[in-house]
Amino acid sequence: MSMMISGVHNRAEHAGKWGTAALMIVVGVSGVAYADEGGTSFWTPGSFGSMAAVPTSPGWSVTAFHIHSNTRQAGAATFAQDPVLGLLPANAMATPFARQYNQSNQDYITPTYTFREPVLGAQLALGVTVQAGVTQATLSGKWLGVTTLPSGKAPFAQFGTRDEAISGLGDIAPEATLKWSSGVHNFIAYASVNMPAGQFNPNRLPNIGAGHWAVDGGGGYTYYNQKRGWEFSGVLGFTYNFIDPQSKYQDGIDMHFDWAGSYAFNDKVSVGAVGYAFRQISCDSGVGDTIGCVASQIFGVGPQVTYNFPVDEWQGSLNFKVYKEFGAQNRAEGWNGWITLTLNPPAPPS
Repeated sequence: MSMMISGVHNRAEHAGKWGTAALMIVVGVSGVAYADEGGTSFWTPGSFGSMAAVPTSPGWSVTAFHIHSNTRQAGAATFAQDPVLGLLPANAMATPFARQYNQSNQDYITPTYTFREPVLGAQLALGVTVQAGVTQATLSGKWLGVTTLPSGKAPFAQFGTRDEAISGLGDIAPEATLKWSSGVHNFIAYASVNMPAGQFNPNRLPNIGAGHWAVDGGGGYTYYNQKRGWEFSGVLGFTYNFIDPQSKYQDGIDMHFDWAGSYAFNDKVSVGAVGYAFRQISCDSGVGDTIGCVASQIFGVGPQVTYNFPVDEWQGSLNFKVYKEFGAQNRAEGWNGWITLTLNPPAPPS
């Protein structure tokens, strides 16, 4: 395999970080205790993948990707009034419970320019991602308990459902990366910023965009043995979220680790596995935080397949990967699938 093909695989895998809370479900409206202002973070777990730290061909490249996700979250609520159930009758003693189902289809495009001249002995690349999508959420709530009547106590139940959907443009997210390479060892450092431009409303169930500024940065490593076809990548990062000017809610600091491994059968086809771990390491805050100090976490794992092909003198790459989530705390859990198309310029002459 050529280094150029490796670069195609790399960008196709990691450009997806600009999910940027594409499904910012504000369950906090109904009082269910989910961290990160509704259980969805600025960082989209799984954004980095195979060949994450391997340098790419200099010049312009473009990546387009689609993410489909199905998640749900449920738990005992802490409210006396909510937009689904309304007020609890004064003569009732009941426990509230809410369950939310989310479905999202998000599309992104990322033009990137990779510089030919090294910076700090590394390869510098600058890119920006724009987002558009459709997000739907269904919230169901219920009260179950007893009510006191003149004739005595009687069972009490109250149910309600609320559906909402939104489509449009999301936030804008620029990024810079530095990559170093020495034989089979490759290293990456990156920094990114979320610029709020989406249709965020703290009183709506689904949103496209995070609604606040955020900065994310970190580093990682890729072992890539081109002769044997084996590769393994891991990237660790941290997100600092600024306060949301509308909801007055500030997400805590998030820590995330994305990993991937693959084996290339030839220059065209490789298969492997992907995974991620996400953990909020500090409490949410701000006057809009009414649920106290809770932290979210999620894990995901699944398969991946990559197919490389020529496009005139350029190189194309299609990557398919699916994550099944588990171990969720204060966050929605489900599965998500990614389809990524990357066009990379031809490799320079040796």
